Amino acid sequence: MSLREADIRPADLLAEYLRLNEADGKALLTGSGEMQQRACPGCGDDTPVPAFDKNGFKLVRCGGCDTLYVNPVPSAGSLAAFYRHSQSSDYWAKVFFPAVAEARRQPIYRPRAERVAAYAGKPARLIDVGAGTGLFLEEFHALSPDVSIGAVEPGSAHAVQLREKNVETFEGFADEAAADPAWAGVADVVTCFEVLEHVSDPAALFQDLAALARPGGLLIVSGLSGSGFDIRTLGVLSKPVSPPHHLTFLSIAGAESLLRRCRLDRIDISTPGELDVDIVRNAALQNPEVLRDPDVRQLILEADDAARRDFQEGLKVSRQSSHMWIVARS
Repeated sequence: MSLREADIRPADLLAEYLRLNEADGKALLTGSGEMQQRACPGCGDDTPVPAFDKNGFKLVRCGGCDTLYVNPVPSAGSLAAFYRHSQSSDYWAKVFFPAVAEARRQPIYRPRAERVAAYAGKPARLIDVGAGTGLFLEEFHALSPDVSIGAVEPGSAHAVQLREKNVETFEGFADEAAADPAWAGVADVVTCFEVLEHVSDPAALFQDLAALARPGGLLIVSGLSGSGFDIRTLGVLSKPVSPPHHLTFLSIAGAESLLRRCRLDRIDISTPGELDVDIVRNAALQNPEVLRDPDVRQLILEADDAARRDFQEGLKVSRQSSHMWIVARS
């Protein structure tokens, strides 16, 4: 059976997480957190076009590469404090993720490990940035038990869990690990999953990931794409568009430009997402007016499962899914 949104995002838990996220965003905006203007985090252009407001934050699209991003954005210091102290971050770590972790293992983490192995082979050393509780590392270790693995994780609760699993762990952010001689320049492969949309400066993130890698090391990064079907179709109603947790939604063109700006060698940019159609269908079942194109409405709401699966496969092949992978060499 195909992966469904409800399999990995139970509606009641997701609703509570989004409620807390919105409340945290309001607190951040009305508190002492500093807000900063930024150019496009993808191509660096500074021709923003207003898109919509959500949770009190303004989202714009880049006039150059069509990347969707929050602008102005909380400063790096404000974001670091937010992730360490916000109610929504705490709820995600202590309630939401533990409830869905095992349900995500087989459909998400095992294929993720297989995909990384296909790109990387059997490296001597792999570091996962934003490792969470280590499910990806568990699955990768099962495939490649001889590979030395390390985790970079800022969440203290997750860092404890990683150490309990005997994973060598740096408790902190990528830039802090990159400044530590014991961690800098030692990895053949650096992975970073579902972090990209959380940062305000993706170029800095990529530079930090590259600093953890040996010269010519492989960087494998995934995140949400603003040019993908479900985000483009649903816009302000898209649940993954959820500032202040999610701030940056690179387009495919924006990702290409970002790698050039960071002077990284592009290996592959793909969108292997599985959920765009199901996400849009769930939204449209509640409000059919979200689908303005009658042909798309017919497909999403009236066609059979096989037709919808074919459409999802087409989104993957044409790089129009909202789940994006970026693979490059340092």
